[in-house]
Amino acid sequence: MKRKIFAALAAASILVSTAGLSGCTFTSSNYNAMQDYDFTDFELVQLEGPKDGDTIAIFDTDLGEFRAVLYDEYCPNSVAKFVERAEAGLYDNLPIYAVVTDTYFLTGGHENDKGVYTGRDSDEEAIALECNVNLWPFKGALVTYSELPGYSDARYIVCNTDSTMTQEQIDELKNTIAENENRSDEEKQNLSDLFDKFLEIGGVFGMAGSVTVFGQTYEGMDVVEKISALQADENTYRPLENVMVKSVTISEYSSDAAE
Repeated sequence: MKRKIFAALAAASILVSTAGLSGCTFTSSNYNAMQDYDFTDFELVQLEGPKDGDTIAIFDTDLGEFRAVLYDEYCPNSVAKFVERAEAGLYDNLPIYAVVTDTYFLTGGHENDKGVYTGRDSDEEAIALECNVNLWPFKGALVTYSELPGYSDARYIVCNTDSTMTQEQIDELKNTIAENENRSDEEKQNLSDLFDKFLEIGGVFGMAGSVTVFGQTYEGMDVVEKISALQADENTYRPLENVMVKSVTISEYSSDAAE
């Protein structure tokens, strides 16, 4: 992947201090779905955990296994394509390609015949983003990636936590919301609670509204932390240690099996 793309990725994870809600950008697009969200009534479904019958993905890596529930109800196209690729073995034996240390890691793509890291062979393979007010880039979230504005491809990111996000930044965001005349008092309170939740459980708020959140880690968070903690080249973001995703297996959640 081109160096400037990763620079944009790194910058996106710390935009919370100066950006308004419509300004947190993850790609080069100026549009952010958050500006159109209705915050009057939404559910943080990632905090509920998986239910019997939910589709899950099991990631077997060199550093251990982690499991994530997939949200086909909210982002059906993204999940369907991810499942299709996983079942075809396209996510097996791929390296962790990039790490923003302690913040997130990226995998799922390949180098094309020009040596460029990509997740598609043509733009026709890209999928339009499916942003949803119920899903957020909390710690452990699976989110889509593409440098093509408004779209995703085969690559995906697993979030850890943007440690640069401080209470001072949260308070600044809250003040910005409080002064927004286009939001009701209920929306403002819900947004305030959302910001507090990011501080409580972690995540990468700078991605919000600019990626499809299509899954959430519910088991093996320690493995996500280990991979995210890999040291990486400061220019390319390539991890100094080679860590592989050996397989991605699609299954169905069962509370009986989890006990």
